[in-house]
Amino acid sequence: MIKIIWFVWGLCCYIGIATNVSAAQTLSVAVLTTSENQSDVYRQVFDDFEKKYSQFRIKLAFFNDNDFKRLLPSWLETGEYDLLYWQGGQRLRSLIAQDVIQPIDTLLPKAELQKALQPAVLNSVTNETGTYALPLAQYGWGFYYNKSVFKELNVRPPKTWNEFVTLCQQIKNQGASPLVQAIQESWPLLAWLDYLSMDVGGTAFRQQLISASPLGQLNASGLIEQFNQLLGQEWFFAPERRWTWQQAIKVVENKQAAMTLMGQFAEGAIDGTESENIGFFPFPKAREDNHSEVAPLELWVVPRSAKNKAQLTDLLRFLLNNNASLAIGLGSLPVTTDSFSEYLPSERMKTSVESLAQSDTLVQFFDRDADAKLALNAARSFAKSIHEDNSEALVNGVINGAQIVYEMNTNVDTQQQPQLYFSSVTGMKETFFASNLMQSIYRQLGYDITVTRFESLAASLNSYRFGSDGELMRVDGYSRLSPSLLRIPEPLTNITFYLVCKNLDMCSSSLPKGSEVFVTNELLVVKEWATENHVKLKRYNSVEALFTAFNLSENSLLVLGASEIIDNSSMLSESTYRTIISVPLYHYVHNKHKELVPLINNALKLYKTTEQYQALKQRYWLQHN
Repeated sequence: MIKIIWFVWGLCCYIGIATNVSAAQTLSVAVLTTSENQSDVYRQVFDDFEKKYSQFRIKLAFFNDNDFKRLLPSWLETGEYDLLYWQGGQRLRSLIAQDVIQPIDTLLPKAELQKALQPAVLNSVTNETGTYALPLAQYGWGFYYNKSVFKELNVRPPKTWNEFVTLCQQIKNQGASPLVQAIQESWPLLAWLDYLSMDVGGTAFRQQLISASPLGQLNASGLIEQFNQLLGQEWFFAPERRWTWQQAIKVVENKQAAMTLMGQFAEGAIDGTESENIGFFPFPKAREDNHSEVAPLELWVVPRSAKNKAQLTDLLRFLLNNNASLAIGLGSLPVTTDSFSEYLPSERMKTSVESLAQSDTLVQFFDRDADAKLALNAARSFAKSIHEDNSEALVNGVINGAQIVYEMNTNVDTQQQPQLYFSSVTGMKETFFASNLMQSIYRQLGYDITVTRFESLAASLNSYRFGSDGELMRVDGYSRLSPSLLRIPEPLTNITFYLVCKNLDMCSSSLPKGSEVFVTNELLVVKEWATENHVKLKRYNSVEALFTAFNLSENSLLVLGASEIIDNSSMLSESTYRTIISVPLYHYVHNKHKELVPLINNALKLYKTTEQYQALKQRYWLQHN
């Protein structure tokens, strides 16, 4: 009998415990994350909630950007999740218009929200019928830059647009790349459109672009002219490469580019050992009266179809009261009225907070307000203009509304071959021969290459301080100027330089000492010839400028390569010329890639036996060299 009583008592205890466990309310939450660090932050916050409110259990699910946005419409209909991450602007307004989300102020008192949230932030999620989202965080945009590069080049962050343009020129002149731009996901490009449109015509002009309304000629021209100041000078590092935003930050960390336009979601991607070396400055404005900033807002929304929305009050209040720690943990800025600047982990975030506090207009990101197809076409327009280094695609796509074709891999993270970056000096057509040739060689070895062209030999030499992997094409003597470079033994080709004269007598005799000779580039071999012959070189920035000067003078002398003479034969019909230099041209790699030297050498030797090589020489008029 006693055993029976004990058994019944034990069974009752078990049933009681089981009942208490089953009584715990499960709340399901879906979150969009971009890194494992973000996932860890969310896990910690919801674990803390469960510890404080033992009657709740959180079922947490993480999704990437594409999957989250694809599945969201279904979740809103089925109520599979009780609480969802979402984004401000038109993306929120669209859900409100569809009447698929529950007003937050039916779950939390309006007075509580007003006390805890910044007024501008609260207003952005509120209309005449209610407050429809619980703000989670916001993040500013601006330029992330490498402090050590700025220090080495003796430059500083700009305050105005004109200072920014000057800064880019100073950086490039000293052998570094000013900018790198993420394009693979498409949307990072649109920050340019947000800032430039507000700088030119304020939020009214930005809204015209968003709604595809007819554009005023003055504003349209102003936008193109402003961005065009950054084009045509090869200021963007490796513009043909489909950079992800994470890769763009690494390029800045590695000193391959000085800065990138980026949102503060990048905070979590910065290497901890590099964090102190990465600075931040707000987007520099052209107009003094422009105090607009881009500050996308992250939100929590509750589907009307949610099964447990009536039980969400404690969770929403917990998220509201712990806004600062969650937002900072995610690398974003809090939206609370509480003081939080002292808790921000970097000077970059503090700078952004100050900039947003001084702003009189905060806008959501362009692709959060615009139609998806329109936003993608605008991003393609910017990407193509950056790639081609001119504004034609921008005019056609953004101003004229034409559909731009440019592959950006916006939906997948495609695998790209390892990339190497080579320097070259402008002003010599044979460099394009070398570029085509070495593209073929490196692709055989499993690499892609990018060539950055500099206007001076000094800038090209300096580029090795900023991550350049070698020199595209130089004469043998170049190694003396840069001991860190290794010459590939097999030459690319031979090249002949000619002295071009107005008449036969000038070319047939020795040149008088101090004679002035026009050139278009800073070639070491030509400099050495000039020194040996005691003549002065005068450089012009283009072949057109050089020939204009040549034709205006009766005693002009030029030094040109073979391909330049062929290309400009019509302008040389009354001139004569003689050979002054014939030398082999070599490819160089930095000694950090010394293991590639024998591989490149063998591949080059083999390629030079092919018909493709002969065709390439003929294309650039080198078949007789």
